[in-house]
Amino acid sequence: MGPLSPSRPAQALTHLLLTVLAAGGLVSHSLVCDGATVVSHVTPVDVTPDSMTAGPVTEGPKILLSIPDTNGTDVPPAVSGEEEKDGPVVEQHPPKEKAVEGEDVTFSCLLKGGDPHGVVVEWVLKGPESEHTVIRGNNSLNDRAFLSGDLNGGDFSMMLRNVSVADSGDYVCILHASDGQELQGSGTKLNIRKDQGLQALEESVGTIIGVTVAAVGVAIGLVALLFTQFREKLNCLQK
Repeated sequence: MGPLSPSRPAQALTHLLLTVLAAGGLVSHSLVCDGATVVSHVTPVDVTPDSMTAGPVTEGPKILLSIPDTNGTDVPPAVSGEEEKDGPVVEQHPPKEKAVEGEDVTFSCLLKGGDPHGVVVEWVLKGPESEHTVIRGNNSLNDRAFLSGDLNGGDFSMMLRNVSVADSGDYVCILHASDGQELQGSGTKLNIRKDQGLQALEESVGTIIGVTVAAVGVAIGLVALLFTQFREKLNCLQK
């Protein structure tokens, strides 16, 4: 046995360890790579007696890594920040409406995502002091209000003719489904202003009446003063 030859106990121990490894065949190890678990495969080791006497091993076992494909179809899709609303909704617009006395106003009310058949519409006016129903179904409680949309297509819009200042307020569309479900719109606030031409005429009439009354008052005052002076002169002449 030369000076560089391994001793028999060392050879026996090495032979024992290599035998244990060879008995397992292909050895698998669990590694963690970027948060994912990957499996590494170790190639079988040659444990023949000739390889033991060939000298020290200068090259270790080769390790083959299998990296999972993160771009595959197994990756769940990203969840959007905004979830879509399910079920029917009522779209009512615009939120505000302006009109002049005597004009006609249309209030939009559309059913989206639902079956319009069997739906009963109700229009409610919420004023500053009271609240009352304008239309319910086919019954109009205001002779100037009526449904103007295609009911079979989910359009429950209402038209109000010849509006006046008393018609100002919030108009809300409420849909009653056949299964008892109730859907309500966001409402439309109606502001009515007087016709400028009519308002100017009213102001002119008021001015004319005021001037006339003042003139009559002045005339009466002058007549009274003249009559008083005439009586005084008449008394002087009689004396």
